Amino acid sequence: MMEVQYWLAELDQYGNPKLIDGAHSNAEGANRAAYLISAMRLGGNRSRRFAVARVELSECVPTAAGVNLEAVRTINMIQERNAERNPIK
Repeated sequence: MMEVQYWLAELDQYGNPKLIDGAHSNAEGANRAAYLISAMRLGGNRSRRFAVARVELSECVPTAAGVNLEAVRTINMIQERNAERNPIK
C-alpha cells in the first residue's frame, strides 16, 4: 500500500506542522482550504501560518530491531504490579 495525500498544515511559532484539513488529492485542495479558512475568518483575527504537507502513507510493519527489550520487560512488570494493587472496577 502506497498512497499520497495532501494536507493543509498550520505552523506553530517554531515552524512545526499540525495537519488541520485533508486529505486532498492534490496540493491545490489544501491551498483552497487555506483561502477558505482565512476568508471566513475561522480562527479569529490571529495571524496563522500555513503550509501544504505531502504525506506518503505506507503500511506499518512493527519491528523489535533496535528496541531495548529489557526496558520493555521492566515496564510491563511494573504495570502488572500496579494493576494487581489497583484493579480497575
